[in-house]
Amino acid sequence: MITSLRRSVAVALSATALTILSGSLPLGAQEPGQGKADAKAKANTKRANDPSRRVPSYFGQVGLTDAQREMIYRIQAKHQTKIDELEKQLDELRAESLRECEAVLTPAQKKALAERRARASDARAKRAAAKSAK
Repeated sequence: MITSLRRSVAVALSATALTILSGSLPLGAQEPGQGKADAKAKANTKRANDPSRRVPSYFGQVGLTDAQREMIYRIQAKHQTKIDELEKQLDELRAESLRECEAVLTPAQKKALAERRARASDARAKRAAAKSAK
């Protein structure tokens, strides 16, 4: 009885350890046919924050070929101008809405709002400074 209990515990611990170890090991072949040197060279040729040079969420995990990636990049580049225009319109509408909401406030409320915003801005700056110091 005790031996079988020990054996069950040992099997459970082994399975848990295997699961933990296998989950923390790097996956060497996420994209077939691409070595580390190729990946680094490709990363250096990409533009830093160009949204049209990114695949949509989870697409990178389904084994896209280079040709598929390029087709997706072209599709996204085609639509990016319109997306940028619409985002600009959204930003303008949000700013206009905020101005209209602030117009409803009394002078005392506007002052309190400005103080709260200033405190929040200071807190963000302190957090950013602490994060960059680490």
